[in-house]
Amino acid sequence: MQLSVTPARSSAFVCGLAIVVVAWSSHVSAQVRASTTATYYRESGANLSHQAITPSVRVSGVVRDVVSLRLGWDADVVSGASVAVVDAPGGEVDAITSATKWNDFRNNVTGGIGVRGEFTSLDVSYTWGRESDYRSHSFTITGRAELFDRNTTLELGYGRGFDQVCNLAQPRAQEPVDRQRLPSSDGCFDADDRESLDLSLQTFRGGWTQAWTPIFATQLSVSAQVINGFQGNPYRAVWLGRAAAQENHPENRVRYVGNLGARLWVQPLRGALQLGGRVYRDTWDVFSVTAELAWEQRLWEGLSVRLRGRYYNQTGAHFFSDDYGRAPRGQYFTGDRELSPMSSWLAGGRVRLDLPAGDDGKVGPFAAFAIVGVFDMLFYDFREFRYGRREVPNDKGMLATLSLEAEF
Repeated sequence: MQLSVTPARSSAFVCGLAIVVVAWSSHVSAQVRASTTATYYRESGANLSHQAITPSVRVSGVVRDVVSLRLGWDADVVSGASVAVVDAPGGEVDAITSATKWNDFRNNVTGGIGVRGEFTSLDVSYTWGRESDYRSHSFTITGRAELFDRNTTLELGYGRGFDQVCNLAQPRAQEPVDRQRLPSSDGCFDADDRESLDLSLQTFRGGWTQAWTPIFATQLSVSAQVINGFQGNPYRAVWLGRAAAQENHPENRVRYVGNLGARLWVQPLRGALQLGGRVYRDTWDVFSVTAELAWEQRLWEGLSVRLRGRYYNQTGAHFFSDDYGRAPRGQYFTGDRELSPMSSWLAGGRVRLDLPAGDDGKVGPFAAFAIVGVFDMLFYDFREFRYGRREVPNDKGMLATLSLEAEF
């Protein structure tokens, strides 16, 4: 695996800039916040277990309530196993037992600057990402306005991504059924038998947050994303009846998303009821709905607990088939289980502890300090997806996060 930036260099770079920001803030009356987070995710089941460790560092500062600066770094250290050829005919060893082991490391560095007025703000950010087989550059622009005594907030945003995906070099004019999968990431972006395929993303967002009363608020957001380019998994092939070919997805996809959330503060219980809903639709004919219910409770000063449950359900892409050898769906084919009809349940919670300040109004060397822990369990139901005759074994997931937040 070839990596452009090592974890040590990336984290050292961000930490070094964080020190500069903190030192600089003492001379320009800036308010600085810093956080570090570690997330662990694991999917279990048979020989297809998968895990990811995601560390991150975030630093932001506001100078005299006018200019804001943000800097962040995060990484994914992932490992697991995947089925190389979906629905391959069974032999002495089935596809799950002989799953291909893999691991990778992803780096993301983000920087941003914002300008604030009395009721408006404009933020611009840029993100640079690297993996052994993927490169990305993206920027976002977000504008906000507060109206009617700050009870109404309107937001508009635009994002643009310029990505490159590594693939096995083979003629694009070649029939999709003859294309072979990428065996490994070795030599990506350098070797003659590898090629780089472009992936373009444009995202448009709009949001409206409304405080109707001191205890009740709602948030509505809509977004659309236009994607053009290579959108398959270069390592995955699909059995088509007589041979296996690298999965073939349409190059164009448009996604539409609508979110609506509400929060009601219940004073007698010193807690808040939160409701959320999400509707998604895309031009691949995937339609999904999400419903979430949460309760956030203050146990005592500085300590709060949030419990939540979420249900998700979707239809499959128009070209999805559980067996392309028997039921082909035109020129496209996929081995992606997340393009099949599926549903999931999530149950979890969050605990936040804000450490009390001392007599000097500080928490040690900090103006404020908090510890946040999150734990979620996920259960998936892939109703129509099979590996040959076997159901998906890795249908459970666990997510745990620990964060430290400080203000200077």
